[in-house]
Amino acid sequence: MITIGVLSDTHIPERSASIPMEILYGFERADCIIHAGDITDGGVIEQLERIAPVYAVCGNMDGGRLRKMLPEKRIVEIGGRRIGVIHGGGSPVNIKKRIYKVFEYDKVDCIVFGHTHCPEKSFFKQKLFFNPGSATDRRFAPQCSFGFLFIDDDRDIESEIIMI
Repeated sequence: MITIGVLSDTHIPERSASIPMEILYGFERADCIIHAGDITDGGVIEQLERIAPVYAVCGNMDGGRLRKMLPEKRIVEIGGRRIGVIHGGGSPVNIKKRIYKVFEYDKVDCIVFGHTHCPEKSFFKQKLFFNPGSATDRRFAPQCSFGFLFIDDDRDIESEIIMI
């Protein structure tokens, strides 16, 4: 079983001085970590890389240094599955439809996104869409959150959202 830690919208230091300890402890069991953007401080990536390899994308609030360092869209192959990663943008209305179009021809099995700050795991066009919510901001959700994706030996993908 492969365990993937997933977070988004850390907004450090604007929303929090650091990544919540619940996330850091939780990710100790992760084989790798996906960050779906709005990192805002490159130190976040460095801190996560001390735990496990990190696959990240830039978000709409990420500045020049992160935009130069990270793509807006990426596809990672883990455990025989293709996972699309993007932050997303614009209104939360129809965000999955817009994101789907970005990956429509990429043959991904799952799409990880952020931007809305609301945790979500759902299917759209037969693809798992996974948003871990915001690690540090409760403006649009009752709690901060993060998540995990699990890829088992049969290459099935399961997801879990953790509220903190």
